[in-house]
Amino acid sequence: MYDFEDTTSTVRVTTVCVVGAGYVGLTAAVCLAQLGHRVVCVETNRERLATLQRGEVPIHEPGIEELLTRHARSGRLAFTDDLDVAMTGVSVALLCVGTPPGPDGEPDLRQLGRAGADVVAAARSDVLLIVKSTVPPGSCEALELLAAGHARDGVRVVVASNPEFLREGQAVWDFFNPDRVVVGIDEPAMQSLVTGLYPAQWPLLLCDRRSAELVKYAANTFLAVKISFANEVAQLCEALGADAHHVLTGVGLDARIGGAFLSPGPGFGGSCLPKDLAGFIAVSQSVGQSAPLARAAQTVNAQALAGLLSKLDASLGSVRAKRVAILGVAFKPGTGDVRFSPGVGLGEALARRGALVRAHDPLADPGSPDVEMVADPYEAAAGADALVIMTAWPEYRELDHQRLREVMAGHVVIDAVNVVSIGEVAHVDYDVYGVGRGLAMDFAPVLWPPLEWMLDVEPSDVAASR
Repeated sequence: MYDFEDTTSTVRVTTVCVVGAGYVGLTAAVCLAQLGHRVVCVETNRERLATLQRGEVPIHEPGIEELLTRHARSGRLAFTDDLDVAMTGVSVALLCVGTPPGPDGEPDLRQLGRAGADVVAAARSDVLLIVKSTVPPGSCEALELLAAGHARDGVRVVVASNPEFLREGQAVWDFFNPDRVVVGIDEPAMQSLVTGLYPAQWPLLLCDRRSAELVKYAANTFLAVKISFANEVAQLCEALGADAHHVLTGVGLDARIGGAFLSPGPGFGGSCLPKDLAGFIAVSQSVGQSAPLARAAQTVNAQALAGLLSKLDASLGSVRAKRVAILGVAFKPGTGDVRFSPGVGLGEALARRGALVRAHDPLADPGSPDVEMVADPYEAAAGADALVIMTAWPEYRELDHQRLREVMAGHVVIDAVNVVSIGEVAHVDYDVYGVGRGLAMDFAPVLWPPLEWMLDVEPSDVAASR
C-alpha cells in the first residue's frame, strides 16, 4: 500500500526498546525500524507476543505487516517479553502502554507506572524514558520520581514526553508524514536522544514536558468540539430544512476553520477522543476549572445516539420486538476497533429497549451478546423493520438498495453517516433519514425567520393587500 522511502541516512541510528505492542507501540516499533533504528519491542501478553513472533499482525493497520516482515528479516526488529534482554545495551525506552479512563474520566496510570519502574530496574546504565502514551500534565515528573526509586546504584533516569498523533487506519502514513513532532523534555543535554530518533526535516516542536503532555489533550478535545459542533449544526439543518453538507462545506472552506472533522454523524468514538475529552475535563476540574466547552462537546456527543433512537422510535412507533439491522460497528472505517463505538452503543441501547439487533461490519466484531454479527449486509437486513448505517465503510456506498429493500420487512433506513445518495435511491420504496439532511426528509420545515421579523405590518395585512 505504501512506497516506503529509505530514510536511514537522516536519523541518528540507535537501539531502542518499545514497551507495548498495541496500536501505538507496534506502529512506533515497525516505523522506527524503517527509519534505521534497531528496535526491541516488549509485549507481556503471551498470545499477542506469539502472534508477533510468527510474523503475524494482531491488529488491522495498513502498512504494518509489510514493515514487520521486512525488518524482522533484516534483524532491525525483534519481539520479547523479557525486559532484561530488551534493555541490554539500551538507554532509550518508549512507553506505549494503555491509560484507560476511570469512572470519573481520570486516566488510570498504573500500567505506565509499572512499565517505567520495570524498565528502569532492568537498565544497566542511564536511561531515557519517552512517554508516548496520552497522560495528564505532570505525569512525566511523577514517573521520573517513581522510576528513580527502582534504579540501580549510579543509574540516572530522565523522562520525556513525545505524544503520538496517529489516526487508526492511517497510523503508518501519519507516522511518516507528521504535522508535527512534539518533544517535551526538561534536560537540554538529553534532547538529542529524542529528536535524533526522527528525520531532521520533520517539523519539530520542542517544549517543556507539561506543555507537551497538554498538547495531546487539547488537540483531541478541539477535534471533539468540531465534531460536536457539526452535529449541532446538523440538528439545526433538520429543523429548518437546510442541508448540513452544504452548510458545513461552506464553513470548512474558510481557511481559518478547515473542513477536517466537520462532518455530522452518529458521534465520535474510538480509543482517543472520548477518553482524552474526559481526561481534559478531569484535569480541568483538578485545578478548579469547569471546562464548559469540553463538557458541551461531551453532552452533544451523547445526544447524537439519543437522536438516532428517537428517529427509530418515531419511524417504528416503538423499537420493542422490532428487528433492527446495523451496518458498521467499528468506530470508524479502516479499523476493526470497537472501543466506544457508536454502532455498538446503538446496538446495546436497542437491545435494552427490547429490539432484536443484527449487524454487519467488514472488520469488526464487538463480541456483544446483544448484537448478532453476520457475514453479509443483506443477511443483516433480512427481515429487518429498520436499517441503520453507522460506519462509513466504502462498501456501504455501493450497496444494492433495491436488493436491500426486497429482503427487508420494513422501509425505514437511518443513514447516520450520510453515505446514501438520496437521488440514487429515489426509485426504491424507502424512507431514508440522513443526518442534517433537512431538505431530503419528508416533513414541512418551520417558517424561519417569521415574517414579523421582516415587516413592520402584520402578516394578515400583507395577505389582505395581495
